[in-house]
Amino acid sequence: MRKLMVLFLLSLSAWAQEVVVYPGFAEVKEPVLLPPSAWVYLAGEKLSRMVPGSLRLLGVEEKERIYQGTAVLFRYQGEGPATLRYLYTGLSGEVFYTLEEGRLTLWARLRLEGSPLEARKLTLLAGEAPLLGVAEAKGIPMRALAEAPSGESPFGLFRYPLPPGRLEPGTAEIPVLKAQVSPNRLLRYQGPFRTDRFLALERGYRFKAPFPLAPGSLEVVEEGFFLGQAPLPATPEGEMAEVWLGRDLEGRLERSVSLLSQTEREATYRVETRFKNPYPYPIALLLSETFPQPFRLDFPEATHLPQGYRLEISLKPGEALTLVYRLTLPR
Repeated sequence: MRKLMVLFLLSLSAWAQEVVVYPGFAEVKEPVLLPPSAWVYLAGEKLSRMVPGSLRLLGVEEKERIYQGTAVLFRYQGEGPATLRYLYTGLSGEVFYTLEEGRLTLWARLRLEGSPLEARKLTLLAGEAPLLGVAEAKGIPMRALAEAPSGESPFGLFRYPLPPGRLEPGTAEIPVLKAQVSPNRLLRYQGPFRTDRFLALERGYRFKAPFPLAPGSLEVVEEGFFLGQAPLPATPEGEMAEVWLGRDLEGRLERSVSLLSQTEREATYRVETRFKNPYPYPIALLLSETFPQPFRLDFPEATHLPQGYRLEISLKPGEALTLVYRLTLPR
């Protein structure tokens, strides 16, 4: 019997931990073989990085936990194989992306403090829900846990399986998913109504998400040139993702405003906006303006909104357009 117990202990060592990494912490599950009634867990320095109240013994009925320095005394009903589970702030993870010549790569960045971890099963989960009492103390966004069937994303979170192995202290970056996408180039003006002669445009990309995209930074490289980094918002698989890289130096809107009529209470203006695609490839022009309240807008081509309008137009290389609308505002 004693020999069997020794062999079982050796198998537990080979089995190692199941680790689920979140932005800000990780859930760790370690297999243990419990003697009857009581057991002392020698946590060491790891205890200071465990979320208070998260340390549990799964598989037995706990009666009491007593913390003594860096050790924890468990009293319980039962014995044999069980699981030690805790939330560990010494390990955290996040996703980031690269888009190079149309190839999108999702990377996982793992940061480990303290002792190495041997992960038999390693998963990264991204999604927002506060873990009370810890985010404020560490000054970083924390995430809550969720249960889900194997292979599926939990409710409100994106799940990314990672290669199992030994995690060493420091930072590791691992390519997780790759796919070829066909990004569309975008130029947009989004803001309040302005009468300036020239209006600057912002450049960006739009593409269909080939897999679930958790929030993270995206680095864009095109024709060998680094074009910038931008935040990529959460995008479910199959939906359109948009990123914006800052001001475009080539494209701009040209505007002229003329007064058509006025009364004591209001004035009506003719607003003409011209644009020419300066690039040798197609682009989509996105316009979204807001107006002072109350206003009346005569712009059949646009989608009218309570605060203004929005409009999207596709342009071929070198194509030009002129847009005209009538706007009535209080004086």
